Amino acid sequence: MKVVPEIYDQLPDNPVEMLLIAFGSQDAIATFCAVSPQAVWNWKDRGVIPYVHVESLSKYSGVPTWMLCPKHFEKGEMDGDVRTFNEGNRQD
Repeated sequence: MKVVPEIYDQLPDNPVEMLLIAFGSQDAIATFCAVSPQAVWNWKDRGVIPYVHVESLSKYSGVPTWMLCPKHFEKGEMDGDVRTFNEGNRQD
């Protein structure tokens, strides 16, 4: 299931919880990213998704990159998707 713009304001604040709507389980996210379920649990606990996974998770789930990783991406003006990568803020 893809997340659609009409429900963005209803999404949880934690980016992993946003992905759970599309993927259904932490195991499914882990399989998609080729990481352990424990790694996804750690992301959820910290509220941060590693930058390397953000774009592919965004494409699959429909959750924009700026919602999954606001520290590195800014909301685009036209379509609500990523337009800027904040390289100077990258710490992942």
